[in-house]
Amino acid sequence: MKICVDTSVLLDVLKDEYPEYQARFYNALSEGEKLFAPVVVYAELMPLFGGDARLLTEFFEDHRITIQELDVSSVEIAARRWMSYLKKKKKVKCPECGHVLPFKQHVLSDFYIGGFALSNCDLILTRDRGIYRTYFKDPRKY
Repeated sequence: MKICVDTSVLLDVLKDEYPEYQARFYNALSEGEKLFAPVVVYAELMPLFGGDARLLTEFFEDHRITIQELDVSSVEIAARRWMSYLKKKKKVKCPECGHVLPFKQHVLSDFYIGGFALSNCDLILTRDRGIYRTYFKDPRKY
């Protein structure tokens, strides 16, 4: 089974937080599941390693997580779901210039991860279930 690992779970592992999600991750690892993450997860974790790509790569290798590029199918899914998200967001008015702007709580990388999981994996292992439940109902949760 191919499992997409979201940034939130890897942050839990690195910061030793949310033991329930760490246990799910380590359970998948011990059961020999095939773990994957899109390159955006790599980018999101880079600051925790002080920009040291060698250390970050070692972390992924030690935890048997394969980093994959985003394919066109993943990006198309992400873009369509992102557009849906933007349409539903409330608007805020800039106090300086008066322009009306969309209020965003999530960033595009969340949607790239969801698109990747939907396009390439059987499951997604994540703590941030709200965004994935709402915009990526198709992938099962682990």
